[in-house]
Amino acid sequence: MADIQLKPDDRDAVFKAVLAQHPDAFIGAIGANGLFLPLPREATDTGLRPIESASSMLGLAVTDDHRLVIDAWSEAVTAGVANCLVHLIAAPDRLARMHFIDMTHRFGVYIGIISGSGLAAELTLQPELVRPRLVTMHKSPVSVVTEVGPEITDLLGWAPAELVGQRTLELVHPDDQQRAIASWMDMLSTPHGSARRVRLRHLHRDGRTVWFEVTNHNYLADPDHPRVVAEMLDISDEMVAQEAVRAAEQLMRRLTETIPLAILQTTHDGRITFLNERAAQQVKAQVGDVLTDALLELAEPVDRRRVGDALAAVLTGEDTDLEYGHRKPGAGIRRIRANLRALTDDSGTVTGAIVCLADVTEEALLRERLWRQATFDALTGCHNRAATVAALDDALDTADEHAGTAVVFLDLNSFKPINDRYGHAAGDLLLSHVAASLRSAVPAGAIVGRIGGDEFVAVCRDVAGRDHADRIGADLLTALSAARVQIGGHTLVPHASLGVAWSPYGTGDSDELLAQADAAMYAVKRTRGDSPALSHTG
Repeated sequence: MADIQLKPDDRDAVFKAVLAQHPDAFIGAIGANGLFLPLPREATDTGLRPIESASSMLGLAVTDDHRLVIDAWSEAVTAGVANCLVHLIAAPDRLARMHFIDMTHRFGVYIGIISGSGLAAELTLQPELVRPRLVTMHKSPVSVVTEVGPEITDLLGWAPAELVGQRTLELVHPDDQQRAIASWMDMLSTPHGSARRVRLRHLHRDGRTVWFEVTNHNYLADPDHPRVVAEMLDISDEMVAQEAVRAAEQLMRRLTETIPLAILQTTHDGRITFLNERAAQQVKAQVGDVLTDALLELAEPVDRRRVGDALAAVLTGEDTDLEYGHRKPGAGIRRIRANLRALTDDSGTVTGAIVCLADVTEEALLRERLWRQATFDALTGCHNRAATVAALDDALDTADEHAGTAVVFLDLNSFKPINDRYGHAAGDLLLSHVAASLRSAVPAGAIVGRIGGDEFVAVCRDVAGRDHADRIGADLLTALSAARVQIGGHTLVPHASLGVAWSPYGTGDSDELLAQADAAMYAVKRTRGDSPALSHTG
């Protein structure tokens, strides 16, 4: 349901009511970008306490409540007013209410008001402190600090005055000092105005290590003020992330080395010459057995031919990879990935094969879940828009010739009032019932897709002509009229407007066919209102 923008008079009334109810609240002016602006004089005259030392309302709330603030601000931009309950950084143990009111018609800004019983008269709203990441340092030709910005205190714990006169090498981690010296010497050999960048660990006053990317700019040839200007960027978070990636990669390498896989070796005639313990357990075979017999005995019947063909192919020199179903006693059906590689002598003659078997059941299940997520609408179980268009493209372009393709475009009538009256949960329930009814009524081989909020499309193959397509549309309307949904003690019967388009095999374009069905549906909706209806393109 779209939000309705409150009229200026209504927003004025909300503003006055909030002022009257919360005379001890805080107030701030907010621009269209969500950041605080200077308070207009009229807002200052309200007597509320001005919000100071903050860039936005978001910076006054604890991190866990940021999403609430963002949602409320978005609603205010759309609807004109909104509010939310949050925990303030200044008083995290008490709830406060943030009000957002669009007063652009009167003050040229949005107004933010913070109220709550926990906002004592002496309370000062403290915004979230943003730690600096960059500091500029000036150095002499021998790398002695001559000037440094105040940000150094937050970054390394030292006061600027404490570092002036000190050599910067003393701040560098001992393990990185050689790299620091090499970079400094390289910088000294560059032309005036050039720069060199180096990543170094520095020592915080409390002993911690802080990573900086230091860019040294060579201004030593300046006759009035010879110096090196260093821009020091704190990259600790980046380096921690990189270290985590390196650690994860190392762990994966070690795991890969030790993951137990079933490994078998065969002769040129397919007899097993070697198998490790896991292979012996998995295929229930031993040296001298024929590998084909061992694998096929436990392979799923539907996959046995593929497994047999792959084993035969590798013994003729054709490397093969495949995945198949494997019956594991006590564990049900598992998915196995088999990598088969031929072994040859110097002349190229096949002498045998190496077979590696890996249990990829979880990976196969994940692929299935991802495929379902990418194909089906989570609420209704219908195909999503992309999958529906793909199914239509396939129906139009398939090499399997058929009579033709029908597209049935269906839009529920009066769906928004159901959401407004009974709530979105009721609307979702109705959509689910509609989807089930449509899927039960389409012909075999057809798919039903949900391509919008209350819009559905059926794609049907092998439809003989427009009359046949119309009958399918009529069947769908009949199925809907028979559906009943119980919501809040009321029985709802879904009604829809419906348009049909048809294209013979070998012709038509998916976008064009969808547009025809869509246009036919809207023609019905315009002429017949909210009653069930059927139309097709001519």
